[in-house]
Parts: sequence; structure tokens; C-alpha cells
Amino acid sequence: MQSSHSSAQNLRPLIPLADYQRVFRVIHSVLHSVEADIPAASFFFSVTAAQILKKFYKRNAFPVAGAAFYLINQEGSGALSFGTLGEDGQSVSSNRDAFHAWVQCDGYALDFMAPLFQDLLDSAGHPMPVPRRMFQKDLGRMSPSVQALAVPGDFFLAPDLELTRELLQQFMAKKALTNLSQLCLEWFRKPPKAMPDDLALQGADGEVSRIRIQPTAIDGVW
Repeated sequence: MQSSHSSAQNLRPLIPLADYQRVFRVIHSVLHSVEADIPAASFFFSVTAAQILKKFYKRNAFPVAGAAFYLINQEGSGALSFGTLGEDGQSVSSNRDAFHAWVQCDGYALDFMAPLFQDLLDSAGHPMPVPRRMFQKDLGRMSPSVQALAVPGDFFLAPDLELTRELLQQFMAKKALTNLSQLCLEWFRKPPKAMPDDLALQGADGEVSRIRIQPTAIDGVW
């Protein structure tokens, strides 16, 4: 149960919108530059964003994988679901083929893939217009169940710690992923510091390419 005190106290985000947008843009731009499968990149987003929050904001942030449900539209079945919902319509679970990842930090959930929800739906064959918004909320405001999702922005998260550990071990074992993640940390500058417009990326063949920032704008909050 959440108290009215905690919900009133933590309506404000953990980091400002400008900072959230910059974290998102840096990670998105680096993945875009290597033509990564963005819809499959939620764990990369969460690991890298957590490292940025630790390094630049001195926050105790960590990546979490599990099932996630977001109400993005009240019309019809407007819930974006990652994971599986049991036949009872209540129990949720996740596995390697059906999961999402986000960042947990000081009692908040931050999803740095939220601005790409429309892209995720498009890739899954369920096109739906979804605004590019910031998602970071006090976990005390989470809906008690998937059925309790009522208004856009409502969410239900079910962490799977075993899956998180497994994915993290695999991530750390892949040098290409850890190198890309490190690249994001090297490029990032905490606002109001100016960001370099681009970054040099040296390929395995020694060829140098330039990564440019993707100017995807975030137009509000969930």
C-alpha cells in the first residue's frame, strides 16, 4: 500500500527531463551507429543508464530485468506488455524471450527506452501512435496489479532477479557490448555542460567512423 505522503513527496523525477533526454540520446545514438537491433536492446539501455547515474549523479542505480506492463492508451487494449500474463489474468512471469529491463534507483523506476515505445510496437507488428515521453516514477506509485492499470502512465513491474543476474553475466562477458557501454560513458556530459557533437568510433578493421547524436526529442512525461 502506498501512503498519500509518499506519493505526494515523490511526484518529482529523480533527475531532470533534460538529463533524462541526454542519457537516452547518448545510448540511442551509440546503438544506432552500430545498427543494433534497438527493440532488443532494453538490457543494454538499463545497464548503461545505471552506470551513467552511478558515475555522474552518484546514485545507487542498478539494472533490473523482468515483466513490465505500461498503460499507454485507454482505448481498447492500450497496455504495452513485456513478459507473460497467466491465464488467470493476474500472475505475471518473464523469461529470456519475454522480458523488459529498466533501472531501479533510490526507490524509483526509470525506463530509458520509454521514448521508443512506438518503435517497439512498430517492430512487433502492432503500430500505434505513442508520444515520446520520459518514464521515471516513484515505485510507491506502481499499480498493485496489471488489472489495476487505469490511466495512461500507470505501470506494473515484476522484477526477476535470477534472469537479471543471468543477463548481466552474459552482458559482461561480451566485450563488444561492454566497449559500447563504455563509449556512452566517455561521451556523456552532465547538463548544463555541452556535449561533443560527435564521437570517433574505431572499428575492428581500424577504420574510424563518427557517431553523431540522434536528435530524438522527448515531448513530455508519463
